[in-house]
Amino acid sequence: MQVACHAGPVLREFPLTGRLAELVDADGQPLHEPPPVRRAATVMLLRDRQGGVEVFAFRRVPRMVFAPGMLVFPGGSVDAADADPALPWDAPVDPAAALAAAVRETFEECGVLLARDASGLHPDAGELASPVWEERRIGLAEGRLTLGGVLTQAGLVAAASALRPWARWVTPEFERRRFDTWFYVARLPEGQRARDLGGEGERAAWLDPADALERHAAGELPMLPPTQVCLEELAAAASVEEVLATPRAVRPVSPWVDREGDGLVLRIDLDGRGGGEAR
Repeated sequence: MQVACHAGPVLREFPLTGRLAELVDADGQPLHEPPPVRRAATVMLLRDRQGGVEVFAFRRVPRMVFAPGMLVFPGGSVDAADADPALPWDAPVDPAAALAAAVRETFEECGVLLARDASGLHPDAGELASPVWEERRIGLAEGRLTLGGVLTQAGLVAAASALRPWARWVTPEFERRRFDTWFYVARLPEGQRARDLGGEGERAAWLDPADALERHAAGELPMLPPTQVCLEELAAAASVEEVLATPRAVRPVSPWVDREGDGLVLRIDLDGRGGGEAR
């Protein structure tokens, strides 16, 4: 029997504090013209633990312009090369560019490659840690190589079948950088390992979602609403298989600023299935 993972109440409320509070006026209006929205993708890499799942995540370095110091999953912006129609896939893809960015960013940021060879096998950790593959990873991160070129040269295809769309969040208008981000879930490929590779993140690790949420509530682990909601949903799952089998109806959702008493809060409508109602 499939068991859906739910975030809880449909109308969610989050405090508008710290850096976020400095981006709006007393009425909750942005203090600057809303910037254009860029496409992005992120991947919640999962593995089983006793009675639940673990997810790979890291803290963004404090100097980053967007979400400094926040807990995030591997991911980043969609690049022009991610729309390459020649990129080989193991299954039909939609949206192709977001999926390509998910595969590319996951490899760049933690060394996990969601790709298969002709027999359906993933590269293993030893192969991916070799000098050849490390040069490919760095070349991708620096923009000197393309995902399509790397995979074709290695005789691999990107594993669309390994990625499940989970959510789609659009950054609120008051942020100085805005993203339309696809969130995917994927099982850590057998024989691979997620590595702490530094770069935009620090203190990368496998986390128990429930423990991460407790640390967030205690003020020890900052995270934005999308990360919090996704962790709540993952904490409700008994296994990776349950997460991957959970029906999702992904639609874009975005928090808005509202008044609560004498202060301001972030609110969002969620349906527990990867979507919600627009304000």
